[in-house]
Amino acid sequence: MNRTQWLLTGLVLLPQSAVAYDTVVGARLGSLGFGIEAGYGLTEQFKARLGFNRYDFGFDAKVDGIEYDLDLQWRSLSLVADWHPFKAKSSFRFSAGVFRNNNEIHGSAGAENLTIGNTVYPGVGLDAVVGFRSYAPYLGVGWDTGAYKQQGWGFNVDLGVLYQGAGSVDLVPTGAFAELVDPNDIKLEEQRFEDDIEDYRYYPVFSFGFSYRF
Repeated sequence: MNRTQWLLTGLVLLPQSAVAYDTVVGARLGSLGFGIEAGYGLTEQFKARLGFNRYDFGFDAKVDGIEYDLDLQWRSLSLVADWHPFKAKSSFRFSAGVFRNNNEIHGSAGAENLTIGNTVYPGVGLDAVVGFRSYAPYLGVGWDTGAYKQQGWGFNVDLGVLYQGAGSVDLVPTGAFAELVDPNDIKLEEQRFEDDIEDYRYYPVFSFGFSYRF
């Protein structure tokens, strides 16, 4: 009997749970936006998921006394491992992973009498770009009602935290008198902006969705 025949014989003799179909695709909605994902069961208790998330949202906000028109653009790829710790076939899971994080905030402030740093500049506006860490670790818990199904639909919920680090702010003066703005005032205004968005470094993740297991 050659090696291939031994392998095929071993697969036939394995318990049914070890060779059961465990490929899953799904969609979700949550604080990272709309997401799609595909997963695979590595063992009965350990599973892995690869996902893509997208979200766009426009809003107005005042930062250091300057009124900005902001556009939140959330883009991320996720690779997450799930551990179902209980021997009983429970839907509960612990999750850990990493996100390829392209989350950004874009904004602009109209050309008017803006106080930038410590100086009032007439006829000057600001364009803003806020970026975060390229790779962000994730920890969370969740429930997946389809985790132990041989086949069929399941409902899932996830709660966790994404650490995307302190936001990095880049401000560019605009308008007819943009060249008159002191670079030191820009640096000071960027620092104040970063202080105001410090809470974004820990981003809460919550989502719910449906999946189908093959």
